[in-house]
Amino acid sequence: MSGQADNHERGRQALNVWQQAISKNVYLADPLLDHTVDFALGKNSENLKAKLNLLGENIASNIEPLVAENDFRFNLPRAEIYNGIGELTNQISHHPNYEKVGDAIYGTGMMADLIQPGQLTQSLLLFYLTSHLGEAGHNCPVACTAGVIRILSKINNFAEKDTLLKKLSVKNYQQNYTGAQFVTEVQGGSDVAQNVVRAEKQADGGWQIFGEKWFCSNANADVMLMTARYDKESSDTRGLGLFLVKRYKTDGTPNAIFIRRLKEKLGTRAMASAEIEFQGAEAFAMGAPEDGFKMLMQNVLHLSRIYNSFAILGAAQRAYQIARSYAKYRIAFSQPIENYPLVQERLADIRAENTAMLASALSTTKLQDEVDINASADSRQLLILRMRANINKYYTATRSVEHIHHCIDVLAGNGAIETFSSLPRLLRDAIVYENWEGTHNTLRMQILRDIHRYDIGTIFIQHLIEKITALEHSTDKQIVSWIVSINAELVKLEQRLQNLKTANNEVQTLLVRDFIDELCILDAIIHLVTEAEHQLQAQNNKDKLKLVHWLLIKNNVITEKKYSALWMKVMAEVINI
Repeated sequence: MSGQADNHERGRQALNVWQQAISKNVYLADPLLDHTVDFALGKNSENLKAKLNLLGENIASNIEPLVAENDFRFNLPRAEIYNGIGELTNQISHHPNYEKVGDAIYGTGMMADLIQPGQLTQSLLLFYLTSHLGEAGHNCPVACTAGVIRILSKINNFAEKDTLLKKLSVKNYQQNYTGAQFVTEVQGGSDVAQNVVRAEKQADGGWQIFGEKWFCSNANADVMLMTARYDKESSDTRGLGLFLVKRYKTDGTPNAIFIRRLKEKLGTRAMASAEIEFQGAEAFAMGAPEDGFKMLMQNVLHLSRIYNSFAILGAAQRAYQIARSYAKYRIAFSQPIENYPLVQERLADIRAENTAMLASALSTTKLQDEVDINASADSRQLLILRMRANINKYYTATRSVEHIHHCIDVLAGNGAIETFSSLPRLLRDAIVYENWEGTHNTLRMQILRDIHRYDIGTIFIQHLIEKITALEHSTDKQIVSWIVSINAELVKLEQRLQNLKTANNEVQTLLVRDFIDELCILDAIIHLVTEAEHQLQAQNNKDKLKLVHWLLIKNNVITEKKYSALWMKVMAEVINI
């Protein structure tokens, strides 16, 4: 019996060491992230890195346990529609931890950063780190609030604009306003043209909203953006305007909003999503009603897709930290499981792809910041930005759900236990993220339409050729040889695009999937090569080059083959960065 007891004790000791390891600073847990911040922000990075360091320490040691308790099934939000004397209140009650987590997230100042154009990248690096917590009940509202701030920043004919911007950017959840965006109706999700919630103009020039929205996340928001049909004669998206509805009317009384019920979701459970009826709710048109749908797509949905990419990448990176550390301390058949090639290969895939996708996503936000600062951005820039936001959302959602799933595999049976790690919650949240802001098929079809309408495929491939060719004078011979191979793949991709465009319509809807998948892989690799070249020159460090090498072999971009001695060597190097 003593031998069995000793085995139990050794097992628990190993798990205890693992738990201590994953309770350390999540910012420092990724030794490549410091360089990523430097590359993204240049000389302006030092202040942000100090904030990220403090936030990373707080997430692992303080906030993550609060999020776990808040997400426990008996602590989820409750709708309290009426008070004790039967008055309509539409209140949603949360566990006490909800406010504590909110204070920590909004306390980073990430919303205040958005008031000034050109600060999106900085704000999203903070958001990326808070997303190591999963959705945490607040990261979806953060993205929605960002959309409200962006719309308010673009209109001038709204008297409460400055007051609302000030409240939306307060660095404290208990005192700030949060935003929401309600588009989906029961009869249609992506098919927004089917929406029938109506906006009726009043004699005083104001608007009232009537009808039901089917999926309303952050249901207890203070400020809500929503679509409504202002033109009864139009049955398509041209008849939809964009309106702002406040929880309380201008006179301070509750607005005519009725929460029917909360949604019981697979993930993002601590954040209240609801079905809501608007029964003549006071509303304000955001710009001219006829421009409403365009404003929604170009600002709100576009920005939400960018946020979604960072949210799911943050969750996947935290999953990797947990699984990688577990592999180091878990003993099976007399050795740590990190020594087994099947585990190593899985971890190497996740490590390399996470870093490459983050490089691509940050390139998108940097371009968005450039466009926001420069009012005269040309049409080519705007098309590249449009494509970047869509492929980032698509590729991060496709890969990150799989990555988190495979991190659970590393933990085996322990991976499925809610009290053992945050992995089950991260997976549940990621599956919801995967379907928010456009499913895979919705994004594929939008890109296909853009290929025909704007020739966006050719424009984007040329953009990638320019990006990789800019590195042809690298002092590293390996990078120079890779550029040749990557350019050859881009030429093949252009030919695939031309074949797609000449196929029949039904076949095109299938071919575009393969085209986008290959485009996303090359885009991520090219952006990681760019960061790797910078890291080599600035720090004489080849860590990111090792990740690039892994991805090039895995995706058959270079002639070196999987399972060779070199492949095995690179695999071991990648998981030990």
